[in-house]
Order: sequence, then C-alpha cells, then structure tokens
Amino acid sequence: MQIIDRSRAHLHTVPLPGMAANAPRLLSTPLLTSRYEADTRALWMYAHPTGRPCFTPELLADVLAQQQEVELAPGTVDFFLNCSGVSGVYNLGGDLDLFQKLVEAGDEDGLMRYAEACIRAINNNVAGLHADAVSMAVVQGDALGGGFEAALSCHVVIAERGAKMGFPEMLFNLFPGMGAYSLVARKAGPRVAEDLILNARVLPAEKMHELGLVDHLAEPGRGEWVARDVMRQMATQLKGFRAFQRAKMHAYVRLTYQELEDVTREWVRGAMKLDRKDLRTMERLVKAQNRMHAANHPGTGSVSA
Repeated sequence: MQIIDRSRAHLHTVPLPGMAANAPRLLSTPLLTSRYEADTRALWMYAHPTGRPCFTPELLADVLAQQQEVELAPGTVDFFLNCSGVSGVYNLGGDLDLFQKLVEAGDEDGLMRYAEACIRAINNNVAGLHADAVSMAVVQGDALGGGFEAALSCHVVIAERGAKMGFPEMLFNLFPGMGAYSLVARKAGPRVAEDLILNARVLPAEKMHELGLVDHLAEPGRGEWVARDVMRQMATQLKGFRAFQRAKMHAYVRLTYQELEDVTREWVRGAMKLDRKDLRTMERLVKAQNRMHAANHPGTGSVSA
C-alpha cells in the first residue's frame, strides 16, 4: 500500500496581506488552517481532520508543508503554535487503520515512509522549524500516542486541565515509536518514560504537569489565552530563549534526527511482528475512539477499522 504524498503545489495557500514577499504563506486545506498575528509574530496552526482525529498521511503532508513555509521565510515567525480545531481532542495519534492495513499486507516500506513523515514533523518542532521559532503546543483536549509525542516535541507545552495525555500503544503490544522515549526521558527522566510507556499510562494534564511534561496549565477553554500570556512573558527574553534552545542542540540532551530515525526503525520492526490478536486489540481501540468521537461530534462521520 502506497502512502499518499501530496506535493505542496496541490495545497491552497492564502496570501498574507500587507507583509513582505518572504513572509510565510498560510495553508488552508480541508484538514488544516493557519492564521498569522502580526503583533506577536505568531503563526497559529489548527488541525481539523475528518473522522477519527489522528495523523493521517494527508494531515501529515499539510503539517509538513506549513512547517516548510516557515522555514522558507526565516525571521518572520517568533512563535509557531500547534493547535486543534476539533473540540475536546488535540490528536489521538497515529493512523491505526493504516497501521493495520500495512501490517496485514506485510508492507514494511510503506509503514516506514509513514513513520518518517511523522518524525520529520517532530524534528521540525524540536529544531524551531529551522527558523529560530519557538514551537508551542496548545493542548485543549486529549493527546494520545503520536498526538502526545507531537505536543512534547514543542519547546513549550500548554495543556488545559482535564485533558488526557499518554501512550496507550502497549495495549496492542507495541511502543510509541515517534520520539516518546527520547522526548520524555529528556524532560522527566528515563524512569518516568519507561513507566508511562510500558504501563500504557494515560493521565490528566495536571499529573503530566507534576511530572514536568506540561509547562503551563490552563483552565478548560482558556488554553489560547494562556498561550498569549506566555508569549507576552517570553517576548522580553526571546533572544535568550532562542540562544538557549540552539545551545541545547549541542549539549548531551540534544535530540537528533538520526536518533528519531533509529528508534522508528525498531518501531517498524516491532509493528511488523504484531499478530492477529494484537491487531484485533488495535481495531477495538480504534472503534472505541470512533464511537467516542461520533458521540461528541454527531454528523462528522468516523473511520472504521
């Protein structure tokens, strides 16, 4: 099965009125919408996938395209905010329907191509979009598996109280392979990373804050307000924060693309060894998430396993 790879030329982009030609273009697609606020030099990116709110290949293509637009216009974006346009959900993680199909088809190369798209997006956040931007996650709903990895890849994580966060992958005999261990171990220590992953823990944002994985808590519905407040506080020390982030890329805690890729290859090997029982468990998880999403968002449809 071939992974869909939509070129940036096929994406509709919105010109930014009143800005220089080298300013980042803003994507507007069926799955993702971005907006720019000149006063804070902040680009807000909202994912609004159809069906199960997860990282499909199509959504990943849009995310990577918007990230690249920022990289192509260095010096124009101070803050890059990763948000969700789906009420109550930040992102439920990987495309488990696709995983199941690729595993059943024995398509290891296809699964690796999907995984590589995931870690490119992760690496871009870690590296400040390769444009000295501060990456921020505004988590206003559940962030599971790859959704939690995506949030953790940002320099600053803001989460609303009550949002569920964690790694359920061990329920179907796999581990989160797009940076979970690397990211958690660096922020909270290896033992915390192993506990969260091996025990498939899903915890409220308040507990993740205690563990050091969430930087700022917000009351429900106030995530964006807190994000604006954090940006205002950071504005006077932005040069120092950027320099510190660049310095971390040379320290022992640096997270390289090579490390992400090596871990992801082990994840693909593990995924290809899942048996029918594991895949059925994955299927039940997808159906349960579909039912929950359909109940909270009637009329939006769902992706069946």
